Amino acid sequence: MAEEQPSEALRPRTGAKAILAVHSAKGGVGKSTVSVNLAVGLGRRGLRVGLLDADIHGPSATVLLGNADWPDPGPEPNTIIPIEAHGIHFISMGNIANKQTPLIWRGAMVHNMLSQFYSQVLWPELDVLIIDMPPGTGDALLTTAQADPPSGVIVVSTPQELSLLDTVRGVRAFRDLNVPILGFVENMSFLSCAGCGDEADLFGQGAVEAVAEQLGYPFLGALPIDAAICESGDAGVPFVLKDGEAASVRAMSQVIDQVQAGLTEWETLTKWSVEWRAMDWLERVAEPPRQQQTEGYPLRALWQVSRDELGVMWNDGATHIVGTRSLRLACPCARCVDEISGEPLLDPKTVPGDISLKAVNSVGRYGLAPQFTDGHKSGIYSFPYLRALCEQGKTT
Repeated sequence: MAEEQPSEALRPRTGAKAILAVHSAKGGVGKSTVSVNLAVGLGRRGLRVGLLDADIHGPSATVLLGNADWPDPGPEPNTIIPIEAHGIHFISMGNIANKQTPLIWRGAMVHNMLSQFYSQVLWPELDVLIIDMPPGTGDALLTTAQADPPSGVIVVSTPQELSLLDTVRGVRAFRDLNVPILGFVENMSFLSCAGCGDEADLFGQGAVEAVAEQLGYPFLGALPIDAAICESGDAGVPFVLKDGEAASVRAMSQVIDQVQAGLTEWETLTKWSVEWRAMDWLERVAEPPRQQQTEGYPLRALWQVSRDELGVMWNDGATHIVGTRSLRLACPCARCVDEISGEPLLDPKTVPGDISLKAVNSVGRYGLAPQFTDGHKSGIYSFPYLRALCEQGKTT
């Protein structure tokens, strides 16, 4: 597999050395508060930090950071400059939409907006980009995987059993995407008394740590229920900037210590692409020019076999030759398959008989994104989906 940059269609503009997604499978657990304070806390320690508020339907960054300004246009057409607040750069739907306007959008519209955030925001050079993910396991996960795959995920949960059940589901979703879990944070872990310093266990303190240990992931820390956190959020001043002796600040500082220490170990994903080249009609490359098994990927090699064939070798040695027209006809994107019924929308007659590829790009550890000569490039073929197609003989 050639270790090259992704194509322009998928090229992110963050330039971040590490990308950390902060996620919760259930809403209302304080994920955005953790994201903002983690970003500002890392910024105070000398890192160049960006924050992307990817929660399109429920943006919070503008309130928590106290800046809902409209972003300035960038020097290139259809680009914007991220907002600055408390030493970090950020962008949120709250900077684009009126706060009284409800966003009644379907998944495709959310995907398009997120894609614009990834491709049209001119971020400065960053040490780390933090993505405040929307709750749940919907389209935003796939969009993030395609646009700028995260180095890993920080999972936020409260100790209640209902939240923990959803958390386990969310972890499984990231496992399916082959995105590493970097650690767990327990929010609303205990009630801290500002007057006496006592702590009250309201929801089962330690439950998130137990789940993290059971699943084999690091526990990054526990944050208390503290009135100062709510007051700071409403005032647009992250609580991590407040009195360093407060229990909430001490607890958040411990989480930031863990994350900062881990940044030196959490490497960004290797991004690669196979660029298609002109070949004679009889020219054929039966074996991959080079075999390279990349950690985290199920592929050992991917190469151009002929003008209209792609070679795929899996880690277990299985090898398949994939016809590019068959690959195009099997595209799983919303333009080609009805999202609700699963019925095909693509008319095979509209796909040229001599269709070929321009490039095949990696999409995180999740799958491949082919670019076809008919201009189609929105399909993401997960590795399990691609392998099933190959084994069913639907790509020849």
